[in-house]
Amino acid sequence: MPVTLETDRVRLTISPELGGSVMGLRALVAGRWVGLMPEPGTPGCDLAAASFIMAPYSNRIADGRFAFDRRPYQLQNGANHAIHGDVRKRPWRVQSSAASSLELAFRSAEHEGVNWPWPFDADLSYAVDGATITTTLVLTNRGDSRMPAGFGFHPYFLREPLDAPAAASPPSLKFRTTATYPDANGTRIPSGPAVYDPLADYTVDRPLLPGRFHDYCATGYDGAGHIRWPSLGLRLEFTASEVLSHLVVYNPPKPYFAVEPVSNANDGVNLLARGDGTSGVHTLGPGESMTGRLRWDVVTDP
Repeated sequence: MPVTLETDRVRLTISPELGGSVMGLRALVAGRWVGLMPEPGTPGCDLAAASFIMAPYSNRIADGRFAFDRRPYQLQNGANHAIHGDVRKRPWRVQSSAASSLELAFRSAEHEGVNWPWPFDADLSYAVDGATITTTLVLTNRGDSRMPAGFGFHPYFLREPLDAPAAASPPSLKFRTTATYPDANGTRIPSGPAVYDPLADYTVDRPLLPGRFHDYCATGYDGAGHIRWPSLGLRLEFTASEVLSHLVVYNPPKPYFAVEPVSNANDGVNLLARGDGTSGVHTLGPGESMTGRLRWDVVTDP
């Protein structure tokens, strides 16, 4: 059953059974509970979740194939580049639940056919406080050898929030990164080193229009940014911990878009093998962990 965490300012709904995914986020705006994220199961929503966790790596691995510590590996679903890890469709165990917090656990050893050569644990917590939502993810290597590791958050947001008190103008986006990986083959696999791309520069607040398609990964993310819905006087500020050094922006011609703080670049494990210092891939020894934290603050603009 979904779990809803609530304050007098925000409501966050999570499905432990579906990857610990977020199923909706509502904020109190002008006396109305406004939906900032898609809500699966509602008319016009073609998504399974409003936000999901990617682990034990983020995004894609080219053909699902890589080498690490001089050993080759082949993952399942190579035709789709083993996209988005293997925890988002699996059930997570509820460790504790309260009105404003939820703790979940995933143990790969307890599941059949997990698409990763090393056993791992993932621990996920959600907490709401006033108008703040904090999500914390811990990934631990439970194998007996070193493993490459990474993770990410994949939240979608609506261009026109649900049940808004006024018609929404196009949202705008602001964040700072240093370079974007080229995608000459249209596969979302980097075709060369990351370079500055003016079309991906959101250092200054810019409208995010549905006709301006994006699906790119940028490096050098400074961990801050916001989404603004100008006509609603509403802003969602996002703050990511240092380990989340990359940002993926997905802007399709749909009612939603995604802004994804992640630890590693697309195909990061192969970038690592080629000596690319921007891969973002971490190496965890047996029993070692990495932790990432994402905070959202719902702010009313004056």
